[in-house]
Amino acid sequence: MRFVALAGLVSLSLVAQDFAPLEQSAREELAKFNVPGAAMAIVKGDRVVFSKGFGTANVETGEAVRPEMLFRLGSTTKMFTATALVELSLEGKIDLDAPIGKYLAWLPPKLSQITASQLLSHTAGIHDEAPMYGSHDDAALGNGIRAWTDGWLFTAPGKIFSYANPGYWMAGYLVEALSGKTYADAMEERVFRACAMARTTLRPTTAMTWPLAQGHDAVGGKIAVARPAADNAASWPAGSIFSNGVRSSRTRRIWRASSPRF
Repeated sequence: MRFVALAGLVSLSLVAQDFAPLEQSAREELAKFNVPGAAMAIVKGDRVVFSKGFGTANVETGEAVRPEMLFRLGSTTKMFTATALVELSLEGKIDLDAPIGKYLAWLPPKLSQITASQLLSHTAGIHDEAPMYGSHDDAALGNGIRAWTDGWLFTAPGKIFSYANPGYWMAGYLVEALSGKTYADAMEERVFRACAMARTTLRPTTAMTWPLAQGHDAVGGKIAVARPAADNAASWPAGSIFSNGVRSSRTRRIWRASSPRF
């Protein structure tokens, strides 16, 4: 399934004040790729200097995209999962270069030798898949991971780069296991709340309580609302965050306070 409702966040060191060419370019890109709508935010320093919606959030209702609308971010979710796992490493709860079998003792022999660094860098040797539909239950992530066998590996860990969504399922499960919270709750506490991302969530039933851009798909040569909306809690760590490009004043204070550390 292809989702064509997108959100973009661009960080620039210098930003021109005339955004008309950028807006025109955005409209042309939407038309070129038959994308119904998108939201764009540009950040300069600690300020959002441009924020605008383009196109429609729902081709059935014609509702216009607004900057505050939530979009499903897809694989951009992976960098947030990585952030949480790296934070746990800074707390001494995991050595990113140690075999994950040290933390998940029940893993089969070959999987137990993978490191968290290999999971995050797509070098774990795990085959790729992206099931869009599945359980909506928080327990689905752990249930899926605990059923893994060494058959998930198609090559030895560390041998090659090969993009793998399931590697991030495992990374997300490590976040869950090491934090003692469900993956969604751990992300809420460690990443979203810490960055004042007040309307960012992994749970569709929470996302739908705020303005939400619908996912779309190509059906019979036409763009249509994807129905039912895709959701699979077992794969949330690889691509299921709902968020937007709007920042609160509290977010700005946090970014200022944290900027000297980076």
